[in-house]
Amino acid sequence: MKKAIEISIVLPVFNEGGNIEEQIKLIESGVSEKHEILVVYDFDGDNTVDAVKRIQKIYKNLHLVKNLYGRGLIKAVKTGFKKASGNFVVVMPADLADNPKTIEKMYEMAKDGFEIVCATRYSRGGAKIGGPFLKTLFSKTAGLATPFFLGINITDIANGFKMYKKNILKEIKIESTGGWEFSTEIIVKAHNLGYKITEVPTVWKDRVVGKSKFKLLRWLPKYMRWYLLGLWWRVKDL
Repeated sequence: MKKAIEISIVLPVFNEGGNIEEQIKLIESGVSEKHEILVVYDFDGDNTVDAVKRIQKIYKNLHLVKNLYGRGLIKAVKTGFKKASGNFVVVMPADLADNPKTIEKMYEMAKDGFEIVCATRYSRGGAKIGGPFLKTLFSKTAGLATPFFLGINITDIANGFKMYKKNILKEIKIESTGGWEFSTEIIVKAHNLGYKITEVPTVWKDRVVGKSKFKLLRWLPKYMRWYLLGLWWRVKDL
């Protein structure tokens, strides 16, 4: 009997042709559990598409998925959630910044009953190497303050690298419209619904190839929206 897929790894991409082959190699060497990789792209001219097609004969579990809902990161992630076959879904960038070996640690915690497992750069054993100073200051401050302000025992709420039990994604409606803040939204809503959330350490390294698509000034208010909602829910329940 064919073993069912346990983990779906969703990679939303935008012109990551220079990184994607190495990203896939790292995932394949770092994840031993039965998994699939969904590369979600917006348009046919994205240079990631041809790069993936060149290696699909090598990696039978590698799939190209065109964004079902238009363009943009949020829509790509929603597409990945819809198309995922695994019992657990991981979302991560395809920029080589995050360590795919962390997925194994996430999965171990998920098997212990946690519905969301966050990768943290700010707990013991984790590290953030490089990256813009202001972005680091914001994410680290918000992360380390999360247990105190939101009552959620994690230290890197802004990190988009997380594992979700697939069934909770059907219950939580994503309302975000910007970028990676959707992962903060899911955490805040999942905590309010009583889901079990934990974290594991990871090492993050700034990208070498290509340019970051993260827009701090544009997306910061969107992160704060969900953070403040979580704070309001906690204060209201005290």
